[in-house]
Amino acid sequence: MTEHERLLEEFDDAYFALLMEGVARKEGEQLEALNEMLQDNPEAAVPERVDKRCLETIDRHFAREQRRIGLRKTGKVLRLAAVIMGISVILFTTAFALSEDFRLATLNLMLTVTEKYTQFDIDNSDGNSVQASPKGNQVASAYFQNAEINWIPEGFECIECISDTRVRFGNDQGDYFVISIKPGSASVNVDTENPESLEHITINGNEGLCVVKYGEVEIMLADLENYLYIEVGTSSGLSIETAKKIAENILIL
Repeated sequence: MTEHERLLEEFDDAYFALLMEGVARKEGEQLEALNEMLQDNPEAAVPERVDKRCLETIDRHFAREQRRIGLRKTGKVLRLAAVIMGISVILFTTAFALSEDFRLATLNLMLTVTEKYTQFDIDNSDGNSVQASPKGNQVASAYFQNAEINWIPEGFECIECISDTRVRFGNDQGDYFVISIKPGSASVNVDTENPESLEHITINGNEGLCVVKYGEVEIMLADLENYLYIEVGTSSGLSIETAKKIAENILIL
């Protein structure tokens, strides 16, 4: 495009804008005059009944939107409160009075409940109530240095093994379960957002949670004596009873 053509194009745009400004100003004056005429004419007024119905419709719409927002926020708060209440009741009302040993152990397990997850922390600040590592037999098993898996459901075989950390089993139908042994020096999180079920469990003397979500089972146990976490996670094809039986047959050496 030459300089001359550019200037012509800019002139055309400016001229069109000036014309539209004049049209808009004239149309605005006409509309303003019409508005004043209608306001002065009682017969042109919107009937009060119609005006009232319009306002009621607008109010209903905005009230419904506000309720939806409020219900979403309230629902999140109530779901979180239900998880906190459930964990508090099952951990500290039912089992806390069992024995002095359990009460001392419970004081070393701290749970932090958030909207998305529950965090496990083993408190070893005194350095005496739990051991810093497993019992120290150093007897290697097939999958973990200090743990044995004494029961595997029929049809399952190991498909992945990360030494001393994680082992995964699967079958021909696509079902699977995972066993993890984690050190107690770090925090671990359990997904407790909108669970289908949430249960306090005691397996081999270790306290923890059994959470079912989307049909999948997650068991998290805090082994305070050996200062570690035992986790079992299953696909939706395995039952809670199977997951618990797997956890029951994990022996810390």
